[in-house]
Amino acid sequence: MSVVSLLPGSMGHRTLASFPALWASIPCPRSELRLDLVLASGQSFRWREQSPAHWSGVLADQVWTLTQTEEHLYCTVYRGDKGRVGRPTLEELKAVQQYFQLDVSLAPLYHHWSSVDPHFQKVAQKFKGVRLLQLDPIECLFSFICSSNNNIARITGMVERLCQTFGPRLIQLDDVTYHGFPSLQALAEPSWRYI
Repeated sequence: MSVVSLLPGSMGHRTLASFPALWASIPCPRSELRLDLVLASGQSFRWREQSPAHWSGVLADQVWTLTQTEEHLYCTVYRGDKGRVGRPTLEELKAVQQYFQLDVSLAPLYHHWSSVDPHFQKVAQKFKGVRLLQLDPIECLFSFICSSNNNIARITGMVERLCQTFGPRLIQLDDVTYHGFPSLQALAEPSWRYI
């Protein structure tokens, strides 16, 4: 691992194989969370698969890359100009756990829903690990507004342009610049209406 690749401004997207010391794991079987299904489901529009099975996006005003094995969710965080390179802290990992609501077990829910809905029983096997995200309410509201008569690709572009124009710049990884979701104050500024 090169020291240069860890310096702010020269970072790239990490993979678990290339920087294992900068990742933390959370016990979480795929039956409880499937990143590929949840992050591309249209609940959030801030995640991209930057390399195979490695999803990068913004969560709690920090840029993360997530991946998983059959039994663990792996997380790494990019701290930008804060200059601290290292594994995610326990406090940072709490944000990931809350975002995915990992304190809620899907197994009993899927069992109950399958017992009362024959259609759910048929599709549940194909969609194990799908769960609701606990989104920031403001980001969720504006994403919903963008969703009117649109598709996921267009909504993703609209939300991204909103963040690029009015949100704080967080970090650049490779050729991708990440922005936080703008505050209500930034969105209410009268000067933006004339752009």
